[in-house]
Amino acid sequence: MPPTERPLLLFDGDCQFCQQWARRWQTAYAVRLAVVPSQEARAQFPEIPSAAYDEALQLIELDGSVYSGANAALRAIAHGRSRRGFLLPIYESVPGAALLMELGYRIVARHRRIFSMLMGS
Repeated sequence: MPPTERPLLLFDGDCQFCQQWARRWQTAYAVRLAVVPSQEARAQFPEIPSAAYDEALQLIELDGSVYSGANAALRAIAHGRSRRGFLLPIYESVPGAALLMELGYRIVARHRRIFSMLMGS
């Protein structure tokens, strides 16, 4: 069952790095985007494998489409800013861009503790 009022961005609520980014997004985008720990919403979306929540952001659109990782982050930012920006079109149309952005996302996701320390959280 998709969200009804705003797209829903699910993050790992047990991760300090993820919590820090979620707070930023909640502050900046609360009107256009719901940002919720995945632990609170997993039961609503049984079609998303449990491991997916631990590996990456999950964005659930109003039409029920689900996006993960860098794609989810870029779409969430676009929703929050109420415009597409420049990174999402690059992700979607430049050959190899999606692969590189997902690789960058995975590197950060696998080393969240280090990036959290670098960000001073």
